[in-house]
Amino acid sequence: MEASAPKPAAEDQVPLPRWVGWLLGVAEGLSIAGLFVFMLSRSWLKWMDPLIDFPKDLYMAWRVSQGDMLYRDVTTWYGPLPQLTEGAGFHVFGVGIDTIVWMNIVLTVGVLLLVWAIFGELGNRLSRWLCLVVFIVVFAFGHFTSIANYNFIAPYVAQSTYGFAGLVLLLWALLRQIKSPRPFWLVLAGFGLAVAYVDKPEPLLASLGALVVYVGAGFLGTARKDPSAANWRGACAWVGRTAAWGFLGFLSLWLPLFIYFACRGGFAYALLAVDYVPHTVLNARFQDVIEHSVLMQRFFGFDEPWPHFMNHLEAGGVLLLIVGVMLGASWVWSRASRFSPEWCFSLLVMLATAGVGGWLGNHTDYWMDVGTAFVFPVILVAAMAAGWAWWDAWRGRTDTAHLQSMAVVGTASALMMARMVLHGRIYQFGFFMMPLAVLFVVHLVVGEVHRLPSVRPRAHWLMSAIFTALVLYGVTALGNISLKVYASKTASVGEGRDQFFTFPTRITADHRTIDLSTGSLLNMMIHFYRVKTPNAKTLVAFPEGIAANYHLRVRSPLAEMEFHPVALGYVGVDHVLDELKANPPDAVILHYRTYAEFHESFFGSNAATGRPIILWVVGNYERVAKGGQTKYTATGTLVDLLRPMSKPQPKPGAQPLYEVPPVE
Repeated sequence: MEASAPKPAAEDQVPLPRWVGWLLGVAEGLSIAGLFVFMLSRSWLKWMDPLIDFPKDLYMAWRVSQGDMLYRDVTTWYGPLPQLTEGAGFHVFGVGIDTIVWMNIVLTVGVLLLVWAIFGELGNRLSRWLCLVVFIVVFAFGHFTSIANYNFIAPYVAQSTYGFAGLVLLLWALLRQIKSPRPFWLVLAGFGLAVAYVDKPEPLLASLGALVVYVGAGFLGTARKDPSAANWRGACAWVGRTAAWGFLGFLSLWLPLFIYFACRGGFAYALLAVDYVPHTVLNARFQDVIEHSVLMQRFFGFDEPWPHFMNHLEAGGVLLLIVGVMLGASWVWSRASRFSPEWCFSLLVMLATAGVGGWLGNHTDYWMDVGTAFVFPVILVAAMAAGWAWWDAWRGRTDTAHLQSMAVVGTASALMMARMVLHGRIYQFGFFMMPLAVLFVVHLVVGEVHRLPSVRPRAHWLMSAIFTALVLYGVTALGNISLKVYASKTASVGEGRDQFFTFPTRITADHRTIDLSTGSLLNMMIHFYRVKTPNAKTLVAFPEGIAANYHLRVRSPLAEMEFHPVALGYVGVDHVLDELKANPPDAVILHYRTYAEFHESFFGSNAATGRPIILWVVGNYERVAKGGQTKYTATGTLVDLLRPMSKPQPKPGAQPLYEVPPVE
């Protein structure tokens, strides 16, 4: 859609000397690169959790590199693109955690460049630099929980970062298309949509929302170029051309993936694989589980939707109040005489507001609520920008390029957090759901102040300086949290190319001190298997021990890889039990895992957490190694290695070789 660039504000019309601009550009690039390298070096090989989530990606990539088929030999709940890419990486560069790490570093650098381009289109040099700093420290390398995996180098699922990369690619292409319309940008936007489509629902929803805003504004603008006579036929033709070029870009990724899966497993299998994200969301099984499973409802936030929404509304209202007070105080100050009572009052209000924000930032666990606070304001601003952009397009204005760009990015930012309105675990999944929203807010308070009406130029720099200081203060506080966590990870896990670091042996879980970390548990599993069952061809580790399969390079006979309450609630305990009976493994590992976040005690404590599976295992397998004692597992030990019974299977009702403690 044709649109002229916005008219700059008065203070932006004074050009800087060329050498000053060059120096600022060099300083910006060097500072961002230095910060990235600093965070990378301080967190090196400490991003991943030994047992939970991230090892699934390693295992799937290894299986794919061996020729196994996704969704048949090994299951994933999301799209296929990361596993195919990482499997190809293993095939070319060798199997090892370092391969995935370097691939994800390259992906993160690409995302960083796209973020730089997006907010360079939207704002000034200061706001762009600040957005990059926030993204690197808080999201790319953040570590705010005892479980790792919530960062861009070792994400809990690779589809989160790949999907985010597709979304920001689409946004950058749309912003370029708004500024200088060319078919190439539409093709690139279509390719970004395809990346999001074959990865995860959240980036796909955000991408579709951004496209709706762009196409809606373009349709109205084309139809109303002459407000006296609407050109609806021409507008429809414009939409058709836009869709055609975008669809071409979409097919450039979707079609090769479809052909690949069709050659491996046929037409129906290919459709399932490439359309797995919408299939997962829309299939009857998912809807049935959400409707009837209390645990799944709690996990997704449907158990108490109204309280969850009110929490976001309250936190967002506090954020809007702080921003509003600061903007209002700055506005009063800009009109007051120097050292007048109004000036002093405004300065005190700003200092008090900054003090309140600083106190909240340091308050225990408030950083979680800081993330929650962005949901409501971003949704509000995005809705206002989209409505305003459409209204200006309807009036036939041609100078709204910046407003349309804001509407596109704001809509994507709001929709990326749509699930967070009902889900309080924003401190975990927020590492890829929240970046756009947070950066959008940073841009609003730093990069948009010069566009505020009726504010004198002398107040612009003051407002930008105050908000920049507050943002940097928050980034520093969060960065220190992450650096302290990384510094405490000194225990080595794995060996060779699979070595990484985690917490030392003494950990605390559910107000209980346990003298063994998950890294030590994994090392124990690997050692037991190599010493006691070195010839076993298949291994299943319950409830979340697929990491042992990867490090040992031993297959699991089950397609499923995790057996926590949510996974069992979706897959079904009976289904897993049937798979075990049909394909009994040569070795079984049972290990400790607390389920406090699911409001359950441990694996096998009741039917919903897999007690039928435990009973079948101990009735058909015998223990060959054990490590540690605890009352918080079904077998009473931290790690058990079992092999099929050498004696005949006991009769029904007979006492197993060792007793499974009763449910407490």
